[in-house]
Amino acid sequence: MDNEIVFAGDMPSQTISDMVRRSDLRPLARGIYTTDTASSPEAVVARHWHTIVGHEFPDAVITDRSALTGGKVDGYLYLSRDGRPRELALPGLEVLARRGAGPLDGDLQLPGGLWQASRARALAENMRPSRSRGGRPRRTLDDHEIDAWIEWLCRLEGEGRLTEYRYQAERLGPQLGVAAGLIGALGRKIGAAIGSQQIPTSNRALAARQAGLPFDPDRIERFDALITALRSAAPQSRHGLAPDSSAFSVQAFWEAYFSNYIEGTTFTVDEAKSIVFDGALVANRAADSHDILGTYAIVADPGEMSRTADTPDEFVDLLRARHATLMGGRPEIAGVFKEMPNQAGMTLFVDPALVDGTLREGWRRLAELDTAWERAVYTMFLVSEIHPFTDGNGRIARVMMNAELVAGHQCKIIVPTGFRSDYLSALRRLSRDDDPSVYVKALRFLHDYTAQIEWTSHEAAEADLRSTNAFEETDDAPRLKLLRPVPPA
Repeated sequence: MDNEIVFAGDMPSQTISDMVRRSDLRPLARGIYTTDTASSPEAVVARHWHTIVGHEFPDAVITDRSALTGGKVDGYLYLSRDGRPRELALPGLEVLARRGAGPLDGDLQLPGGLWQASRARALAENMRPSRSRGGRPRRTLDDHEIDAWIEWLCRLEGEGRLTEYRYQAERLGPQLGVAAGLIGALGRKIGAAIGSQQIPTSNRALAARQAGLPFDPDRIERFDALITALRSAAPQSRHGLAPDSSAFSVQAFWEAYFSNYIEGTTFTVDEAKSIVFDGALVANRAADSHDILGTYAIVADPGEMSRTADTPDEFVDLLRARHATLMGGRPEIAGVFKEMPNQAGMTLFVDPALVDGTLREGWRRLAELDTAWERAVYTMFLVSEIHPFTDGNGRIARVMMNAELVAGHQCKIIVPTGFRSDYLSALRRLSRDDDPSVYVKALRFLHDYTAQIEWTSHEAAEADLRSTNAFEETDDAPRLKLLRPVPPA
């Protein structure tokens, strides 16, 4: 017995009455009490609902809409049991038990006396139509929701496991009382997810999977959040350098230098100049030397940096072609999408099977943005968050960002070593917390910063960069600073 929960049959009724009168017990519902008189009733139920509901509904099965979470949905818990329908109102939780099958093969027994419906059972039972009543959510998923759930299961558990669920649901259907026509419809939805059938669907992720280009809907939601933030942010405009000027090539050198340095491909400035301008590869570091050489070859080319895509196909082709140039010193991975998952710290990037589709679906949202600044900030995060390649993802993301800026006659954005930690923290904040505010602020600062540097010569540029702490590497070093106050956009 749970020491904090007392039921009417646990002790004589007079004893319970006396304890309630002395405030040693608090009633939660008829015949249900708690010895915790300090916490709120809602908090007690949240901790002990398995014990309470298991006692009141022994051998009931958590199913229907509740099967997705294994618990309450908007304050409601949906059960099936071999007995009459019953409702129980608890603080913060309303339990709705319908007449149906009790535990079946594959269901999971939980502590306290309840069972969790198997995936196959939950899929089958959620095919039943239902309606929202009295402000309650529908007992079962609607068509859009079940399509989304099936796509999610396919993405996380794989086509083989999803196919097993279909066969299991077909076997369970008669025991559950789910009509054969509904089981057939479930089979067609699963067939659509694994690519063996075509069905009409309002779920874009399932539709994309049917088309052979599955994407990561969680990332798409994150991209949408960034778009919303950009559209509501203050405008930003900093004029770019003339493409035919010597300043453009000076800026390109420092862009290539820092873009590689912050990724760990570190050279002294003199070494980098020898690589870029003399073709002198550093001994025993041929691949690293080619990385900076490949980056410079792209970002110093005004024609290449003015190209943007008009279709998803063009975007993917442009991304891969630029990556092939950038990573030319590593031909085994240059321009080739990753085949194994990759991550940075706790951030797991998009699954290899979803890279192509997520790039295309993400690119389509560019049409919602009006300015080169907005498109650049979005494109950089799009590529960085997907991390489509085995290596060179940060560098190619910044190349794609700056191409949007050059095409819009805007100043490029350079991320110097002195801002590396802030830049990565801003990316993590958006990736892990879905908070785009810090990222947008960081990129705006870098845009202002880059526009203030004197790019007319390498000497002038280096002087400005050093005076603003661009080369600092330690955590306790002076922060990157602007040369002067920022004028209005």
